[in-house]
Amino acid sequence: MSSKVTESDSIPFEKVPLTEAKAILDGEDKAVRRDVPDWEFLRRPQAHKDQDLLESTYQWYAKLPADIKPWELARYFPRVTNELAAIWARPTMCEQFLDQLLLDNRGNRKGFPEKVIREIMVLQHYLHAQAGAAHAKPDDTPMR
Repeated sequence: MSSKVTESDSIPFEKVPLTEAKAILDGEDKAVRRDVPDWEFLRRPQAHKDQDLLESTYQWYAKLPADIKPWELARYFPRVTNELAAIWARPTMCEQFLDQLLLDNRGNRKGFPEKVIREIMVLQHYLHAQAGAAHAKPDDTPMR
């Protein structure tokens, strides 16, 4: 007898720090949550420019190969896309930014949708490939 596993059969999964998972299992959930800062309160107020892509972001976006363009990121997270475009020419800073987007260093992030995470990972791979190609060339060719 075989049975198909469907998406509705899957168990919901939330990525949390190990210390938080241990505390929850030990019944200390509230103590852990009190120590986590309220990042929503600490975040700067959202400006109009955070809701739309900037002209410089459109220019950066146009230079990316079609299979690298982060369509979902740009559509649903324009503030993040603007920041990424602004630092793209600085590979080390850009790599750190992309890492921060994927890692929960705050302890209570909601996280991005799966499609956006994939796009961020594709951008990381492309960035690494571009940085590697730039190091292999004798001239100081700027990244696209």
